Amino acid sequence: MRAVASPLLPLFVLLSACGGGPSAQQEPAKAPVVEVGAGHEAPPVSAQGPEEDGDAESRATNDVEALDTCIEHMREGRGLPERVKASPEASQYAQTLAAERAGNLDQAKEGYLKIVQQYPDSPYIPLVYFAFGELFFKDGQKDPIKLDFAEQSYDEVLKFPMPNNTAWIAANLRLAEVYRQNGDPPKALSSLKKVAEAAAKEPGASCAASLVPPARARLVAVYADVGRPSAAFDFFKTASGSNKGDERTTALAMVASLAELYVQQQKHDDAATALISAHARFYDTAYCQREGQLVTKLGPSLTATRRDQLASAHSVHCIAQ
Repeated sequence: MRAVASPLLPLFVLLSACGGGPSAQQEPAKAPVVEVGAGHEAPPVSAQGPEEDGDAESRATNDVEALDTCIEHMREGRGLPERVKASPEASQYAQTLAAERAGNLDQAKEGYLKIVQQYPDSPYIPLVYFAFGELFFKDGQKDPIKLDFAEQSYDEVLKFPMPNNTAWIAANLRLAEVYRQNGDPPKALSSLKKVAEAAAKEPGASCAASLVPPARARLVAVYADVGRPSAAFDFFKTASGSNKGDERTTALAMVASLAELYVQQQKHDDAATALISAHARFYDTAYCQREGQLVTKLGPSLTATRRDQLASAHSVHCIAQ
């Protein structure tokens, strides 16, 4: 892995020296709390049948916990070759990460900077930049300007290619949230699409399996803010990262989740449009159950003409099959 001298390195040195970097408050560092939508949370994307609200919330919580655990293991070096874990910088990185987690952030910043300076070609370098991204992201929830530093840090991670870069997919997920918070939904969608595509291409990559469910849920949430309801099915079919043959089933599940989110947002006509525009060769039982529930729920909120259009589409999708 060849590291290119980063323009961020002088910035990190300066911030570390003047105390303007990630907060040095002595408290244990935690993974950033990442919200999936602006005011509304996307329903979990499931290919299964309809769920009770409690079941959906429980599964969403489990997905987030699995992701957080996996990212922490990734940050510990899981997925790196054993020869890399036996390198001199491995011990230095482990001590620095321990300092960060213990809340000794000044010590952690100094340690990370030394690794970049002393071992510029190390496979640990992407993890170091990811660490800066996490620290800046956390501070960015109170000081929005720090989100720009988080974006730059995660961008540095992406300069190192997979598969040697074990943080590549996770950095894209974090970037998507930075873009969303900075008011750039198109970039957020692009980053989330990269997460799904990379996880499908490299299913054995660090956290690939854990990243897909939240990435798809966040795709739905961001799409609800900026996407055209009539184009949702086609977009999700190409953006979900599903293997060939499964993309229609996954896209239908995401359309159902999008419609459910539109209902939460009181965008009933958009929900109907998304459902009517879902064109697939096969509509499975799970999707048809969800669509049937949505048709019933949306009925009283639609005009008679729109209600008839939705009922007709549901008949074509599920009843006439």
